[in-house]
Amino acid sequence: MVIDSVFKSMTDPTRRKILQLLLQNELGVSELVDVLGAPQSTVSRHLKTLRGAGLVDARQVGTSATYFPKRGQNGDNQNLPGQNSHGQDLRGRVLDWSASQEMPAPLKSRLDSVLRKRRTESDAFFSEVAHRWDAMRNECFGSSFHLEAITALLPREWKVIDVGCGTGYLLPLLAERFAEVIAVDPVDEMLDVCRQRVSDQRSDHVSFRKGSATRLPIEDGSVDLCIASLVLHHEPLPQEAMKEFHRVLRPGGQVLIIEQKTHTLTEFHAMMQDRWWGFEPDTLSSQLAQVGLTECRVHELRTAGPAKASDTPELFAVTGRKVMDEQMDSPDTAAEN
Repeated sequence: MVIDSVFKSMTDPTRRKILQLLLQNELGVSELVDVLGAPQSTVSRHLKTLRGAGLVDARQVGTSATYFPKRGQNGDNQNLPGQNSHGQDLRGRVLDWSASQEMPAPLKSRLDSVLRKRRTESDAFFSEVAHRWDAMRNECFGSSFHLEAITALLPREWKVIDVGCGTGYLLPLLAERFAEVIAVDPVDEMLDVCRQRVSDQRSDHVSFRKGSATRLPIEDGSVDLCIASLVLHHEPLPQEAMKEFHRVLRPGGQVLIIEQKTHTLTEFHAMMQDRWWGFEPDTLSSQLAQVGLTECRVHELRTAGPAKASDTPELFAVTGRKVMDEQMDSPDTAAEN
């Protein structure tokens, strides 16, 4: 019976030590041999008994196995075939009891030594691949997963507008993160591409509206975040667009503008049909403040650029916030006005 095997597994002090060690860290057989100072055959035999009792399990890593305590989801133990809930509860109690026991100092010292050796080997690996680590990571996970993760810090209930959305390259991420997303562009063909881009996501909280940055089809004070990515250099009157951003933002709402720095790249300028040769970051920040936004800051985007960065302008971002109602009504604000 499962209950008998659990009790039997705990009668041996070496098995109790193994379980206690595995509750601290997953370990391979050779590492357990080093910590316990026991022959490999002895350690393997004890591990087999613990696995039979459903207290530990193993995963294959290359040609070796790594052992760990067997717990189910939410910390509950998984049932073995034919096992009842009493056996499951007993295994959980055994693991909890083992975890609560103080580890003997010599055993802990040897475990620390093994883990230090593991860290040294890990450092040696990263030292060897340091020059190609970015490429390896990008091949596995892409180049923008960290940006996607960072957006999770923003409130999900926000209403967001993507001004001059173009082909909607931001929309899949915005649609996943925010409660309501509005894509605005003056070109029907661009909006068609946007719709197709998010159609696979069945995003019923994404809407599409035809309009320009200087005439946004959005109600006053209704948006939490206004994004204008590489838009203003196409606009005849950029500061009029910034006034519109201020108008549609709720008190406390924020604007994010991504733009080109001033440049003299004639081939790029002609290819992209730009109206403006980029902007001075501090000038754009000052213009945001002039239309009524506060906390206007410039953020350098040092990682932006293709392999031939000299063929394209540098990018930067500017952020600002619409003042809260209480700030607008405060005595200090009134005195300033």
